[in-house]
Amino acid sequence: MRASLHAREVIKKLMIFARQMPPQKTRVNLNQTVGESLYFLESRCAKEGIKVIRQLSPDLPDVIADQSQMTQVLVNTVVNAIQAMPEGGQLNVRTSYDENSVLLIVEDTGTGMEENVQRQIFQPFFTTKDVGKGTGLGLAVVYGIIASHGGTIHVDSTVGKGTKIEIRLPILETPNPGER
Repeated sequence: MRASLHAREVIKKLMIFARQMPPQKTRVNLNQTVGESLYFLESRCAKEGIKVIRQLSPDLPDVIADQSQMTQVLVNTVVNAIQAMPEGGQLNVRTSYDENSVLLIVEDTGTGMEENVQRQIFQPFFTTKDVGKGTGLGLAVVYGIIASHGGTIHVDSTVGKGTKIEIRLPILETPNPGER
């Protein structure tokens, strides 16, 4: 039963990555997504000795996105950050925006990645984890989701200091008065 459920999850992730599951896009506030997602992950962080710091822009504009896929983006990036801090550390989750984009930034004080690893992290099935500890689909799925939403993702990592993942999504454009 467990193997079947695991296989179902792997197939779902592959379908999202291959863009075979079209997003169900609506108005989404990333602050709400962050709050709901971190609610489920904060106890794990506390158990692992990880301090979570939220810095959420109070007037964050909405984006047009698939709510469940945005949750998956946040969960996948946060879980990777947790796994990169086996001795504990600090996890910063920030939202902000500029004139064109809403930004979601997940930053950890973990082990960091060498440049050759950074170049491969969005490839399906690439993992640095031990057998049975990961599928190598987490960040590949994140990349596919962000790309399907017209966004970008940038990774900055230093071995021994940590990793910063910056995701940019287009701001929901509101029509001018009189436009439909």
